[in-house]
Amino acid sequence: MNLSLLARILPVLALFVWQPAFAEDKDNGKFQFRIDEFRSPQRAWFVAVNDSPAVITVFFGLTGSNIEADKKLPLTFVVPPYSRQNIVHITQAVRWEPMRFSIRYSYQPGNLYTPPDRSARYLLPFEKGQPFLVVQSPASRPGFGTLITHNNDYSRYAYDFGVSEGTLVTAARDGVVIDTRDTFTIGGPNPSFSTKGNYVAIMHDDHSIAYYAHLAPRSVFVSRGQHVHAGAALAYSGNTGYSHGPHLHFDVRQAAILEMGEVVHISVPVEFYKRDGWGEKIILEDGKLIKAQ
Repeated sequence: MNLSLLARILPVLALFVWQPAFAEDKDNGKFQFRIDEFRSPQRAWFVAVNDSPAVITVFFGLTGSNIEADKKLPLTFVVPPYSRQNIVHITQAVRWEPMRFSIRYSYQPGNLYTPPDRSARYLLPFEKGQPFLVVQSPASRPGFGTLITHNNDYSRYAYDFGVSEGTLVTAARDGVVIDTRDTFTIGGPNPSFSTKGNYVAIMHDDHSIAYYAHLAPRSVFVSRGQHVHAGAALAYSGNTGYSHGPHLHFDVRQAAILEMGEVVHISVPVEFYKRDGWGEKIILEDGKLIKAQ
């Protein structure tokens, strides 16, 4: 690692906020989750279709006239991986008048009803002995760098690790790969690149999700649905997407729902531990160059 280079890019790396979307399927261009609608003049029904390896939290609302529903709306529910789930069935309230209705829904990977395991132990997402610079952490303080960006519910507990491009990125915890992207080749300090970052997303057994972002093009080793163990090779680090320099963005999140029914992700705290011995907790401080243990 070039320490002098990292020291120069440290102030600007803190300008970046990572906000990945749940990607479309790379093979057929269709979303991994959808709601199918079936209807006749007198009735309609809706089915949630989850074609992904992730548990998905869904909010579903329906408004209209001359309709009767077999369930109280709106609904919030969880759809298991690779499954279909009936949502609601509506019928005409008065037969000689047409039904009119519209639906709205939102979804995110994760389980709204499963709290994250606060006792979970994470490994640093690099090979043992790999040096890296702590660019931004939950302990980031005002005045360090030029701007602290991990300062809201969506990114509060995220980390930015300064590493050279091509550094091996490894899994911090056991889980299932629910999404990957490594087809993007561009990156830089332009907001137009915010959706052009490569990443790997892994769901843990408590349905929390770890994101490893800004990965190098065509470098992801794992595939959707694959089970991985902590320490397994995932990809190489890069500088894709909206970024001011080579680094790895790492965060863990869980599903949550806003008052208006939007399903979102919120950041959750993690604790890193050494691989060997008693698994001593690792304290990460901004601006420190340390080695993965």
